Amino acid sequence: MNKYFMSKYAMSEKGANNLSKAIFSRTILNFTKLFPTIIAFMFLSQYLGSIEGIKTARELTFNNYLVIIVTMVLVMFIVARWDYTRLYTNVYMESSNIRVDIANRLKKLPLSYFGKRDLTDIASTMMGDITLYEEIFSHSVPHIYATTISTLVISIMLLAYNFKLGVATLWVIPISLIISFTAKRMQKKAANKWVVKNREVFDNLQESIEQIEEIKSYNLEKESLNRFYGKLSDSTKEKMNVEFVSSVSTGFANILLKLGIVSVAVVGANMFIAGEINILVYVIFLMISVSVYLPIEGIIVFMAMISTLDSVVARMKEIKTMQIQEGKTEMNPKNYDIEFQDVYFGYDDYSVINGVSFTARQGEVTALIGESGSGKSTIAKLAARFWDIDKGKILLGGEDISKVDPEILLKNFSIVFQDVVLFNSSIKDNIKIGKKDATEDDINRAVMASRCNEFLERMPDGIDTIIGENGERLSGGERQRISIARALLKDAPIILMDEATASLDVENESLIQEAISELIKDKTVIVIAHRMRTIRNADKIVLLKEGKIEDFGSDDELLSRSSVYRKMIDRSSK
Repeated sequence: MNKYFMSKYAMSEKGANNLSKAIFSRTILNFTKLFPTIIAFMFLSQYLGSIEGIKTARELTFNNYLVIIVTMVLVMFIVARWDYTRLYTNVYMESSNIRVDIANRLKKLPLSYFGKRDLTDIASTMMGDITLYEEIFSHSVPHIYATTISTLVISIMLLAYNFKLGVATLWVIPISLIISFTAKRMQKKAANKWVVKNREVFDNLQESIEQIEEIKSYNLEKESLNRFYGKLSDSTKEKMNVEFVSSVSTGFANILLKLGIVSVAVVGANMFIAGEINILVYVIFLMISVSVYLPIEGIIVFMAMISTLDSVVARMKEIKTMQIQEGKTEMNPKNYDIEFQDVYFGYDDYSVINGVSFTARQGEVTALIGESGSGKSTIAKLAARFWDIDKGKILLGGEDISKVDPEILLKNFSIVFQDVVLFNSSIKDNIKIGKKDATEDDINRAVMASRCNEFLERMPDGIDTIIGENGERLSGGERQRISIARALLKDAPIILMDEATASLDVENESLIQEAISELIKDKTVIVIAHRMRTIRNADKIVLLKEGKIEDFGSDDELLSRSSVYRKMIDRSSK
């Protein structure tokens, strides 16, 4: 049963086991809800029985009834408390574990996954979908299974006690459930449409926030609001459609259940007149029919909620079943040479890297150059296993990086990308990402080498200044220098620099180049730059064109034999 729950609801083994326990406790709770009916049966047996001449085993006094009622209430309270702990506490623990599990899986997914999904979509799954998952699971799933079990047991008891009245009581239940199951397909289709439209609302909202400068500068506020209201209106219509489909099927099924009380009344009256049953049995079956139908009405309502759960679980399964990047957790390279051996890589049907082979040696600077879209940045990211290649091998010190856990592999890399990512924290915290256990002296050396000290003096709290989301309070050059300071602090044996000084003025670029020259001694360095003067002193220059190596060699070698390289030099000097 646990395996079924794990597959059906994308649960962990512990979560599935807790769900089984919650179903059991809820089933017991359902049985305790019959206690009032049992007390009524005892009372009617005693007082109606005396009228009808039916003898009871023992006549109970008022005090006896009081003790029984208090005992039953106490038992109901204990069972309800036990059920609450098993159900709600375990559901919230499981949803918390799911969030952690998804977050851990997201860390291990290749960047190609994130290229196909936007951040709003992922964040919505992490927060919105799992919150909905919590709500539905705590209010629906265990109740459905528990009510099914308890109703089945009660049904068998009713049929065994009086088959004809049992049938009169129960015939409406399967028909009502059939109606609910038939409507579930329509509900699921409507729920899926609403989920898509709701995502579009959040996507549009995030896009508007991210592009607020462009929207204001081009006077697009009205168009942006109209587009958002249109998306919101579409989402609202789909949600209303979900509610309409659910309410119609639920209402019709519940009305049908009420006919069961009528059938019990009619059949029971005929049997009483015919002398087949006494008044006590007749009244008790009328009471029990109400008790049986109430949890069934709950199932019918919960079935509508389950339709939404299917969409949520499907999205969670998509993340959980994505192939993650794994590998060995120990790495002992003989050196830090990076070797590309006939490497191919592409996005879906679009080829980006086609048969690339070269070696970036330790102690040398290897520069990647080429026109925009030639594959320079992709090669640098492949070296750090941000993506897994389609064909070929990438070796680090003789070890195949596809067999190494990315987290272990990246400990060997210091990376400075053109698009700097900073956190809404202090400048010091952003720099310390490079080395969390860095001392104050380590941080100060990195700050001085990256020339961050020049703008830190102007900050209200110096290095402890909070810089806003993605460093919004800093200029492009200041953000770039923090990124360089981060790499200098980490001091890893391999350095990847993608347009590392692109946002700096000429004077600061020259100063930081001096700091970088100290950083790269005896290290493997891969540099990407459009400013040709920054790479002409590289030990090896790899010229790329349409994902292939056009030529490689030193500056002098390429000048002597590559017309493409000479044209690039000429263009950069103008």
